[in-house]
Amino acid sequence: MSWLLRFFKFIDIAFARTVQVLVVVVLLTMMLLVATQVVLRNLFDTGIPWADIASRHMVLWVAFFGAMLATRSREHIAIDALTRLFRRRNRNMIRIALDALACGVAFLLARAAYFFVLSERDAGTILIADVPTWIVQTIIPFGFAMISLEYAIGVFLDIYRILRNGHTDYVAGQGRR
Repeated sequence: MSWLLRFFKFIDIAFARTVQVLVVVVLLTMMLLVATQVVLRNLFDTGIPWADIASRHMVLWVAFFGAMLATRSREHIAIDALTRLFRRRNRNMIRIALDALACGVAFLLARAAYFFVLSERDAGTILIADVPTWIVQTIIPFGFAMISLEYAIGVFLDIYRILRNGHTDYVAGQGRR
């Protein structure tokens, strides 16, 4: 394995581990914040004014981090009942075409989300305590961009593996497996 391939594999694994840690940290922080909010409201008739807004945005971050990881390993929701009716060669071609389409759609969503975040930045709205809304919303274009990249990597890996192993020995759509 060349040094360049090892380098990209290292970056890929490091990114996945970082996202996994971030999911856990954000999820635990959100749970602690919500639990504190419940206790404060029920026992002391008070609360943290920004807790509801913060927890809603944390859900967005957890969802995009989870979607990135699910797309990477192809463990996301997929409707593939029709593809099971085809022979492996045709199924592989359909899977690659669908993944390429998903890559394009995710890219277009990332582009639209990027312009959305720019408009939020221009609007100058503040989310919580001098934190601009657009900073918290950067997860949207980043998340869609990473999902698009994961699909693109999966398509290239599928094509490479099919060329190396042949259609009969490989099932497309497995991601990094």
